[in-house]
Amino acid sequence: MEYVITFISTNYAIKGEKVLLEAGIRVAVMPLPPNIRAGCGICLRVKEADKGPAMRVLADNDVTGAEAYRKAPGSAYEKVDDER
Repeated sequence: MEYVITFISTNYAIKGEKVLLEAGIRVAVMPLPPNIRAGCGICLRVKEADKGPAMRVLADNDVTGAEAYRKAPGSAYEKVDDER
């Protein structure tokens, strides 16, 4: 399953990418999917297994306002409750 993490600003998205890569978590920068109405316009795609660790790394590095979404059947994304 595919997950994306949104950010409240581009600065947080850039910082998020940096701290995740430094933590050894692979990410892909991508435009915000059209059905997500949150964030700054870009997001980070992570593997399902990396979603929990990624959210912890972001919180530990003061990257606030990050939210996770998973790709649901039919190509839509749905917000994931905080399950760190």
